Amino acid sequence: MITRTDPVIFLMRYKGQCTPVECKATTGNAKSMRTVMSHPEKYHVTSAIKLGDYNIGRKDQLLTLPMYMAFLLKDI
Repeated sequence: MITRTDPVIFLMRYKGQCTPVECKATTGNAKSMRTVMSHPEKYHVTSAIKLGDYNIGRKDQLLTLPMYMAFLLKDI
């Protein structure tokens, strides 16, 4: 069952790499994204993008953006 707080994760190509993009309605960390980012050798992911109720920021390899900036993903 999908609830309102479950994230939706998409994949996109960013600088030639497969990059997960998590879309969340509320703040907080999704366990799935933390798991993927903590095992780059297993998932072959070096960076991720999170869209939600956030300010623009970066923590390690995770870029956070406000949801309204999603249309800019093709330009980053």
